[in-house]
Amino acid sequence: MESLHQAALAETKSAELVTSVAQLRERCAAEHADKAKTLVECDSCLEQLLSSIRARYLENAAPEKQRQAEWFSSRESFLEELDSLFTEALQRRLDPRDIDARVKEERSRWYLETVRSSLVRLIAEDRAGKDAVLNKLQDDADPTSVAAEASQMIKESPFLSREPIDTASVSQRLLAATESDLRIEILKETFLSTGDTIPDEHQKYLEMLRNGQSMDQVIEHVLDKRQAAAASREQEDKLKEKLNELRRARAGYEQQKSRRERKRARLAEQVDVPDELYDLPPCFSCGKSPDTGDFLCCPVCAILVRYNLPDAKPTVFCSDHDHPSQQNHHFESHTCASGDSCISSTSTTTPTPSDPTHSLSFCRECLTALKIPSAFCSPACADTNFQRHREEVHMPARKRLEIIVTDRETLEYFPTEDGSTRYRAKDISAHVIPLEEAVRRWEGENHVKLQMI
Repeated sequence: MESLHQAALAETKSAELVTSVAQLRERCAAEHADKAKTLVECDSCLEQLLSSIRARYLENAAPEKQRQAEWFSSRESFLEELDSLFTEALQRRLDPRDIDARVKEERSRWYLETVRSSLVRLIAEDRAGKDAVLNKLQDDADPTSVAAEASQMIKESPFLSREPIDTASVSQRLLAATESDLRIEILKETFLSTGDTIPDEHQKYLEMLRNGQSMDQVIEHVLDKRQAAAASREQEDKLKEKLNELRRARAGYEQQKSRRERKRARLAEQVDVPDELYDLPPCFSCGKSPDTGDFLCCPVCAILVRYNLPDAKPTVFCSDHDHPSQQNHHFESHTCASGDSCISSTSTTTPTPSDPTHSLSFCRECLTALKIPSAFCSPACADTNFQRHREEVHMPARKRLEIIVTDRETLEYFPTEDGSTRYRAKDISAHVIPLEEAVRRWEGENHVKLQMI
């Protein structure tokens, strides 16, 4: 409901701006016909034009004008960028049409984010339906196709009312309403009344509105109640599994708490060796118990253990004088996540060890959120294979874990001859954790230097 209201408000404000620009164009044609043919060519009128458009976005987003916040009001980075664009346009270093294109791009992005974050819950009642919605709305689609998909899913959803509502008319009436009581009356007539009466079960929703809650909050409350009432056996099993996870998490917390207490006691006694280095596994090569004062550790395995990846275990060797070939063999078993597309096998200019781009790097999202042991031979390799890794690893894992990630702002899109969607990371360093950085964190947390193979 809030997004519909913002869309209607945007249309109203934009219409007012169009009228203002038309009046300015007529005045310019009458007064400055001898100086310029268009507004853009007229210095004085161009300044007025840009000032009007700037006021439309930057002044309406000011804190004192937040009573009827528009779609862009909370997008601070966009507003800062827009302010810079207006400055460049006034200095004639930027075509004003570029500002219009940037606004359209940001509004499309806002619409996509709104659909993905809000509409998913509204139109997906069951698990299968939710998965179908995520499959369609997480693709990189244009706003028109997303709107069509959302509209179709709303029509087909058994969770929503079959009675059509003229949302445009309702939004305009809400915009025109100056009093809170009048806006509540409009919402009551539209959503809560059946003919001339209000059903008993709707009275509490009317009270929520009168107590200052928004229509979106009322809708959330209704959804919570209906989904709870329609809970299936699968949902019950899911709840039981969640309780089991909480019990396991509690047990893990108690274990970690006990470890922290032991660690604090050791630090008080000036003992520097961390917990996980007391109970060492056997030497990977010879199977003997390593000397706690003279052993080497695989740094990759140590980092995977640090981030609690499933089945991750430390790998240690007796010393750097024993089994060097097996140490190298084990380290090389941590293959590049790019697989056959690794640049070390496809490029004739493979980075050398002295090259700053030649550094084993973990995928940040896989390591910290998805708990997948993805590591690349270098940031350059991660950059080259970013799109394939994101679509083949991240997106299926997000779906499986029911994680919704909005990361379009971190991507850079570019056209292709076959019309397919191609993109890369704007800054690959934001998506990877170099091994050296991960080791430094490990050493800082454990107050001991990691002796690596």
